[in-house]
Amino acid sequence: MKIIQVLLLCSISFSIFAEKVPRQKVYIKGLVKAEKTYKMNELSTLPQIEIKIIDPYSKNQEINFKGVLLSEIFRIHASKAAKKIRVIAINDYKVEIPIELAKKEKMILAYRGDGKYLSVSNRGPARIVIPGKGILDEGSLANAGLNWVWFVKTIEFIK
Repeated sequence: MKIIQVLLLCSISFSIFAEKVPRQKVYIKGLVKAEKTYKMNELSTLPQIEIKIIDPYSKNQEINFKGVLLSEIFRIHASKAAKKIRVIAINDYKVEIPIELAKKEKMILAYRGDGKYLSVSNRGPARIVIPGKGILDEGSLANAGLNWVWFVKTIEFIK
């Protein structure tokens, strides 16, 4: 009986400390081989990249982001007719990124920061981050920050 109580207590303890996965999803659509919907934890099944980036939207704090290169998502899902990636946020903010720019800039669809799932309070559950920009002042950020999309809801491949 004691063993059952200990096992029950352990399972309750683990569930209390289990990491909560954001419920939002990322939708892949447009000129694709097949439409796909990813839950945040399912993004970990794609080829991963982990990199420390100075985040201009977090007071230039260094954050260890984990995610998937946009170019990898393009390679896996886009049809041959696709040339650009339209990234759409929850609030319908949109940017169109040529695939060559996404490759050159090594743009990442990040879903984890410093080991935790990104939450809405830190611009998640998924967001586009771009390594190698360094510290950006407000003037530079207005231009360089256009493709740093927060709250990513949809990745659409277009001509």
